[in-house]
Amino acid sequence: MSLKNSDNFLSKSEITRREALIAGAAATSILAAAIQGTDAADVIDKAVGPILGHVDHETAIVWYRPASPGEYLATLTHTKTGNVVSAKAHASPDHDLCIRWRFDNLKADSEYTYAISYQGRTIADSNTQQIKTSPPINKPARTVLGMGSCASSSKFFDVWTQIAANNIDGLMLLGDTPYIDNRELSVNRMRHREFLSIPTLNELGASTPVWGTWDDHDFGGNDTDGKISNKEIIRQAFCEYRAQKEFGDGKHGVYTKFRRGPVEVFMIDPRYFSQSEPSPVDPEKPTCLGKTQWNWLRDGLKQSTAPFKLLATGMIWDDKKNGEKDDWETYAHEREALFDFIGQNKIGGVVLIGGDIHVSRHLKYPTKDRIGYDLHQFIISPLHDSVIPSLNVPHPHLQWGEPLKNMFLTVAVDTTGDRPILDANWIDRTGKLHREVRIELNG
Repeated sequence: MSLKNSDNFLSKSEITRREALIAGAAATSILAAAIQGTDAADVIDKAVGPILGHVDHETAIVWYRPASPGEYLATLTHTKTGNVVSAKAHASPDHDLCIRWRFDNLKADSEYTYAISYQGRTIADSNTQQIKTSPPINKPARTVLGMGSCASSSKFFDVWTQIAANNIDGLMLLGDTPYIDNRELSVNRMRHREFLSIPTLNELGASTPVWGTWDDHDFGGNDTDGKISNKEIIRQAFCEYRAQKEFGDGKHGVYTKFRRGPVEVFMIDPRYFSQSEPSPVDPEKPTCLGKTQWNWLRDGLKQSTAPFKLLATGMIWDDKKNGEKDDWETYAHEREALFDFIGQNKIGGVVLIGGDIHVSRHLKYPTKDRIGYDLHQFIISPLHDSVIPSLNVPHPHLQWGEPLKNMFLTVAVDTTGDRPILDANWIDRTGKLHREVRIELNG
């Protein structure tokens, strides 16, 4: 087991007995830490998190935003073996106090608990702070992912509780999560901080990995593209408040991917590069993905061994028909080139995910002759209650569509049976199931 992106590594022998006990203590240690001194109490009162970021079969990243600068210790304990590993990280105003610990070489399909201490006192050690690594990628398994877009930071907190009730293994934030509509660093940081401070989201994230991309309202404003000013500042705040394994190419964009058992997810960035350079497939037209992300996506799809691959982006893959340019119809040249690439390389199990339009929809494209199977598109929006019925537009391949409030999507992928199966469910915050779709792969 090893660690990256931390200030120091402590082996098991270097961890004091007290710190090891902290790692396996109950949630009541938070109260004890608060009683011991005002410094620790201040941290507890104003801290955000901890929240899990990227977690797969061998890596886990923990995110935390304390109230005070300084050095913090994260301690990870394997629940069965008792093996303990710790790392330090320094919270600095340069990054709005946001810190991350990355633990590598973890055991697949295993459970861990984790705790955070400051100045020798435990400040975060809830019984919800658990990490479950995914099964080995070559082992039959079942994985459930929850996802949604367009979320409120001030109400409908029970939607996160309902998502948690579906026993998801990961959460995908598809954009407008949160609404920011600003290009200043301080405002972007504040909005992200408010969003991740939602108590029910915080509780969900303590034991559930969270990945995200952005759409327009968390990328400066409505219908924004890559020509927007201050996009580096917007990206900085996003990267501070997420804990992903990668953010674009490291300097530009926020696209990322992750593998959870039988499914691989590509979180596409449809904003940072859009309209900013010629398309890699047609130099006479503007790009959506940009050349670097285009190559990353194609290479990732070609190399993926997952039975199902989700292409997730805030924008929808068809035409919004509302005069705005932020849909994949605007970039049909890249969309169609991507579909051709999927067919030419016999890449199976691709499913399209979108959000943005404040309507939930299911489309099924008849692409068997082109790529070998029909392509499904799942649109999930909004998590809040503001719907836009006018965007529930007719489409020749529309299977279902409704302007429903407080919606999220679960996607369950199961390879434990005779053939790989994907089940998608559109659910609202009361737990009502509005639509279910099953996809079965041949062979």
